[in-house]
Amino acid sequence: MSNRLLLVLLTTALAVPLAARAQTADTGGDTQAAGLEKVVVTARKRQEDEQVVPISITAYNQADLDRLNIKTIEDLRYSSPSVYIAPTTFRQDTLNVTIRGQRDFDSSSGQSVMSFDPSSPIYMDGVYLARPVGLSGGLFDIDSVQVLKGPQGTLVGRNSTGGAILYTTREPGDTYGGYVRAELGDYGHAQVQGAVDIPLSDTLFFRAAGQISDQRGYITNLYQDPATGYRNTQPGMGSNKIAGNFSLKWVPDDSFSILLRANLVAEHDTGSTYHDLGYFPGSGVRNGKPAICNIPGTCTGFTDLLGHQIAPYYTNYLTGTALNPDPAAYNSLLASVAREQKAGFWSTEQTVSNADIGHYQTVSATINKRFDDIDVKWLTAYRWWDNRGTSIGRGLPYDTADYEYIVPDYKSVQSELTVNGNAFDNKVQWTAGLFYFMEDSPHDGGLFYLYLPSAVTPQAVSGKQITLQDGSANSQRNSSYAGYAQATWSITSDTRLTGGIRYTYDERHALIGTLDDIFPASAATTAGVANGVFDPTPVTYNGITYNGQTHACALTNTAGVLKPLAACNTNVDASFHKPTYTLSLDHDLWDGTLVYVTTRSGYRSGAINSTAINPAVTVARPENVTDYETGIKSEWAILGMPVRTNLSGYFSDYHDIQTLVSLPNVTIATVAGGGACTQAAYNNNACLNVTNDNVTLNAKTAHIFGAEWDVTLLPLPGLTVNVSGSYLDARYTDFSYNPPPGYLLPSGSTNLSGTPFPLPAWQTNETVSYATGLKDIAGVPLDDVTMTAHYYWQSRTLADLRGFDPSQRTSSYGLLDLRVDFLNVAGKNFDFGVYMTNVANTPACLPEYNGVLNSAPNASFGIANTSGVLQCVPLPPRMTGITLGYKF
Repeated sequence: MSNRLLLVLLTTALAVPLAARAQTADTGGDTQAAGLEKVVVTARKRQEDEQVVPISITAYNQADLDRLNIKTIEDLRYSSPSVYIAPTTFRQDTLNVTIRGQRDFDSSSGQSVMSFDPSSPIYMDGVYLARPVGLSGGLFDIDSVQVLKGPQGTLVGRNSTGGAILYTTREPGDTYGGYVRAELGDYGHAQVQGAVDIPLSDTLFFRAAGQISDQRGYITNLYQDPATGYRNTQPGMGSNKIAGNFSLKWVPDDSFSILLRANLVAEHDTGSTYHDLGYFPGSGVRNGKPAICNIPGTCTGFTDLLGHQIAPYYTNYLTGTALNPDPAAYNSLLASVAREQKAGFWSTEQTVSNADIGHYQTVSATINKRFDDIDVKWLTAYRWWDNRGTSIGRGLPYDTADYEYIVPDYKSVQSELTVNGNAFDNKVQWTAGLFYFMEDSPHDGGLFYLYLPSAVTPQAVSGKQITLQDGSANSQRNSSYAGYAQATWSITSDTRLTGGIRYTYDERHALIGTLDDIFPASAATTAGVANGVFDPTPVTYNGITYNGQTHACALTNTAGVLKPLAACNTNVDASFHKPTYTLSLDHDLWDGTLVYVTTRSGYRSGAINSTAINPAVTVARPENVTDYETGIKSEWAILGMPVRTNLSGYFSDYHDIQTLVSLPNVTIATVAGGGACTQAAYNNNACLNVTNDNVTLNAKTAHIFGAEWDVTLLPLPGLTVNVSGSYLDARYTDFSYNPPPGYLLPSGSTNLSGTPFPLPAWQTNETVSYATGLKDIAGVPLDDVTMTAHYYWQSRTLADLRGFDPSQRTSSYGLLDLRVDFLNVAGKNFDFGVYMTNVANTPACLPEYNGVLNSAPNASFGIANTSGVLQCVPLPPRMTGITLGYKF
């Protein structure tokens, strides 16, 4: 099916321009002059028309971003084919970027930000943003955003197996001027941004740009505890952001320049949260109780980490389904589900918000020098940030699992030398360079408090204790070195051959010393923990004091036995190296029509998984991708109507896939009454003190087929129609593994061979924009009016549903945005705009990392026939707003 689709697209790509070739000739081939805008990109580290670069690219300027309501990196998913971007499970400030099926890991726990590298890196003004944390800031005062599709094997080669996103902010201008812009909208949205250019002399120029934005969360939080009076009314998915871009450029002559940049960002988010969609009751009996009792607070009550008592939903599940009148049953999970159904889709009842706060700073210097036909560019940068927050729960009316992530002192250093030149009478254009990157996070972890509701109340009994996993002293340091060279040879005036190679060497070091503190505890409970040390000192958490604690190392030896506390700290060193390449051939069929074939290899560095507890799953091997792409880029005309048609098809051969697998960790688990937690006992849900660890293994192979299209039409003066989209067929062809000691297999199927990647197969975008200029009676321009309608649609997220309830399957959805802008109102420098997003108020969900809707409790996620509460993170509802701007 995939191969036939690619063949149809490529045949159409060739047939349509052939049919219209005569009309292209009639216009002299100059379709850009007829209204199609020229798009300049730097994918090959030199400025070029996007239509002559033999890879698939989507590019935007600031006007495009405004017209399409693209305010953050995440918003690119709604307009760029083959791009899927979403926040991680718990963290609003952390984005998972997917391009052409190559995914990042879900950094939901916050236990480590350094373990795994992204597959689609983001570069800001040439600076490599190596971590997904802090990518949710605003895109403003932008010169260009470029989304490069497919492995960037040579020039942007580090960890770019899926592609790369490059965005640049505006440089200082040589004349005084600027703008200010204000925006007001629903849900307390308020934003002010502006910029000013100040020439300090004939050769020295300064620019300052800033933005302050505030957004009250769009998910109403209705949580309250009638027994204690405790409330949490903090809406979810709100934010407060402040950012500044400052640049200073010195240009003493036409051949030399120095550009200094500083980007400063502070962000506070009210946190991601979940809405309860309903529940599924399961079937059969588990642990001697009906399956419905798996849902916390349904058949038995418990006390949570805040000391709140939750009485059972049913008065007596053994005698019937009569509801419990006890006020303490108010926050049993099924009672909360019923209230949320009445409150509406954009509501939750979350005990404690998953709030975060971060400060991100980047400074860089770029020196450009031209020597005749050779351009030399040297970039050096320093980035540092701090971030902290909480991940308490998925919209639950009780608190039983707390993450506290703390990264106080991350820093990175980058240096890159790039040389561009020409040779052989400009028949060869070449680029060569050296790249160095180092990042360090000396406190790269956090705290994780876990308590199981089945324990009823925290007490010094095995299976009924609170476990604190402390990774705050863990650290990581990564370094990368690379050299690259690439050249394009014009074989004839119409045909070009491009070849390039890059060699990357990566070093990684981690200090892992994760500790377990288990409380309340006694000498007797401590004796049941391998190498545990009893400490009678009381522990106070959330204002509640617990007597006694057990200290233990959370790490095991290769046999799955916990290490002695004194020998817990473990140094792990690993190095990886790999050559990658690019080879392409492109040919001008005629003026304005380019066809190309490209093959590239991609490499994602190996990793040290500091959240793993067993050395057998600490180091992950590098990923390798070999990609083949063919496409056509054509600008032509039919009946005098300018048309741009860009189509591409690709195949990626994907090896050693770094796969995030949630495995049950049973190193301190027991069955009720004592005894080891076996696979059979776990399958019967009969184990206590089980935690789910995100373990990284290397699956063997996968194949990815895909196609992209981007067609722009100018049917009438001022009217622009764009239709773009993508198709993805990504499947594991060989996915198998055995759990290392200390872990068990999840219940249900674990061999994903033949199953799809958890991504939507289809994404489409349709944009219609109409611009007109109004004049007074004398013919003097008054203002320009631009009206834009943009519609995004995606098919359901594919997933392996074995082991899940059918209701956890996702659905397709579409989102319509409308915008009207009045530019240069009354012939002045004032602009005014009105917009509405998600016009139909469509309730759309973000799925879990594995492509299904979440179920609570998470400990039984993916266990067949059990019960659970169906949940998801809602996408924004309908929002309206106005903008007012002034240029000077």
